[in-house]
Amino acid sequence: MTPSPDPIPRPAPFRVFIRRWFNWLVLGAMAGAILGSIALLLSTGAAERAERAQVQRADDVLLFLDQIERSALSAESAQRGYFITLDPRYIEPYQQSRTQVSDALANLDRALGDDASKAQRRHYDSVMAALDDKFSELDETIGMVDQGRILDARRRILEGAGYNAMQRLTAAINRLSDIENQLQAEQSVRARAAEGRILPVLGLLLLLLIGAIVLGAILVARAAQAETEAAQARELEIARDRASLLAQELNHRVKNLFAMVLAIVQMSAREASEVAEYKERIVSRIHALLTAHEVTQGTGTAADRLSRKGGASVRALVEGTVEPHVSNSKRLLIDGEDQIIDRMQVTPLGLVLHELTTNAVKYGCWRDAGLLTVRWRSNGDLLRLEWEEEADTTGATVAEDDTPRSGSQGGFGSTLMIGAGRQLGGEVERTFGPRGVTVSIAFPPRPKGSAG
Repeated sequence: MTPSPDPIPRPAPFRVFIRRWFNWLVLGAMAGAILGSIALLLSTGAAERAERAQVQRADDVLLFLDQIERSALSAESAQRGYFITLDPRYIEPYQQSRTQVSDALANLDRALGDDASKAQRRHYDSVMAALDDKFSELDETIGMVDQGRILDARRRILEGAGYNAMQRLTAAINRLSDIENQLQAEQSVRARAAEGRILPVLGLLLLLLIGAIVLGAILVARAAQAETEAAQARELEIARDRASLLAQELNHRVKNLFAMVLAIVQMSAREASEVAEYKERIVSRIHALLTAHEVTQGTGTAADRLSRKGGASVRALVEGTVEPHVSNSKRLLIDGEDQIIDRMQVTPLGLVLHELTTNAVKYGCWRDAGLLTVRWRSNGDLLRLEWEEEADTTGATVAEDDTPRSGSQGGFGSTLMIGAGRQLGGEVERTFGPRGVTVSIAFPPRPKGSAG
């Protein structure tokens, strides 16, 4: 009984768990490196955008504060010129400055925005209050001058209300400017800090990426190793199946060989009358089996010269069977191009050739002297082999029923011919003439199904 093949080794559950954990570790490292890089880029970009926004806001606020202060000074200068010269041309610059102050104040309110701090809003209110006080004083004095009340206008100017309002306006503008400059400086510090974190974080991410690459390479190597192991396991399974098939084929052939040997022993016992003759026939026929086996396996002298991969040579089989009996009086003519037949056809054909050679030596053309011609030709899908014996002596025609050959009706030769024709997938015909026997064997050289 053939032992069952060993099962293909499977990875242990712990090894599977470790491998899966390792895979997740590699994926996590790579994902962490990618996400970290993205977060670093986003944070740095956000810090730079915030700094640019703060710079733009500070520039706008400072610009509008400067416009307010300049417009207020221009309005005061126009008021003083009109008071001193009484020239109405100063009224137009005064009105323009007043309009500019109003526009700059509205722009300043939009620049501060809704997210302005309480201190910024308080200083903005201080600017508005100082402007209201300042332009109230300017409007009042210009009105007095228009009415011709020059002394009252002079007295109003000297009271210092306009001066105080201008001082409060300048102080509020300076405080609001300081806040914006401080916010801009703080944002610059944060931006520089974000930029300063780039190199160390990039270094850390680079190390993480390198580690992920190394782990990925290890993972790929392990995956390749697993694939190799799986492929080797598959090849091992295929090899085991092939070995099992070969063992079955060998078992089948051995059974056939034993059956053939048993048939040879039984049929030879029927034909032989003496032990020596019995022994000689058994030995010669088993030797024919050996010759056929050597040709199929590519061993032996003739087989070494003419064996072929996937088949066997007809010439090798003929020469290996017939040539040992050739002498000066026992001539041999072999005619035919080398033809390859299936290995399964070698044994039946070899036994037929051996039986014909034995009969030719004992009873046919080579009993005394003669010519044996063996020729073969391809005829379509069939291979036709002709065996012709020509004895040198003349005599009456030898009929099949009168010959003592082993191939007589009911003998081993007849049984062998019938069985060989069936195994070859063709036909074997024999004709007895006055100078010897003629045998024609026709069969497909590579049958679709070889008989066992």
